[in-house]
Amino acid sequence: VEAAIASFQMMSHAYQTDGELLQSQACMRPCPPDAKPYMGRIDGYHGAFINAGHNCWGIAWAPACGKAMAELVLEGSCKSVNLNPFNPSRFTAPGSRGGRGRKKKGVSVGEQW
Repeated sequence: VEAAIASFQMMSHAYQTDGELLQSQACMRPCPPDAKPYMGRIDGYHGAFINAGHNCWGIAWAPACGKAMAELVLEGSCKSVNLNPFNPSRFTAPGSRGGRGRKKKGVSVGEQW
């Protein structure tokens, strides 16, 4: 942790002069706002799928999630689990789903890179 603090102080002038470490942890756990993973097709991209955001449950849920995603990818639908609650687009307004780049209220605001 000390080495990480020293490295970050060298990278950030603001942190170096004014910053104070409030908390440290070993890793970040990916967790969507509703605490449900993203599992399913990625709208707007043919043949693209995602299975992520399982928080601390990723290892425990891996066999079931792997089976569900294998069914979806290989057979075109998942028969073992209802994936609707895990739709990767559930936080995106229906009119703005799919396509490239960032959107604000359904209007393209450009690439995110």
